Amino acid sequence: MSDHFDGHFPEEAQENEIFAPVLLALMVLTTIVLLIWAAS
Repeated sequence: MSDHFDGHFPEEAQENEIFAPVLLALMVLTTIVLLIWAAS
């Protein structure tokens, strides 16, 4: 069973390496915009 998944995970890991920082950056930018909007 584990042999079947070994070939599948590297693709997902590579996708997450790209997707996670982008998602984090969007969340940070959204937070900054909301804080600026709330302060004004």
